[in-house]
Amino acid sequence: MTDQQLDELRLLGDELRAVFTAERNAIAALDHERLVVLAEEKQHVAARLAELQPMISKNAEARTLFEAIRVEARATALLAATAMKVVQTMLGTEPTGYDRRANRTAISAPAFRNLRAF
Repeated sequence: MTDQQLDELRLLGDELRAVFTAERNAIAALDHERLVVLAEEKQHVAARLAELQPMISKNAEARTLFEAIRVEARATALLAATAMKVVQTMLGTEPTGYDRRANRTAISAPAFRNLRAF
């Protein structure tokens, strides 16, 4: 791995960390619009990283950098899952597809028995 490629990996790593930080802030603020923009930014960084991926596994410094990024990604995912549970609790929805009053909250296709035969 050349120094130029390693520098590019460092820059991409820093960019991805900045996106994760912004994403955590957007999750904390429940800012859906910002999360959509950040998801697009992550896709662009991931595409650029995919090109350099074969070289990451061959370089100890690059592996260390991206292990730290994986930790940040897990923390962001954990925060998102926690925020989703809190919002669902606030809205009174349950993972079963029903709310606290046993009203169906999940949208599903109609049962076949409800369809009229023509």
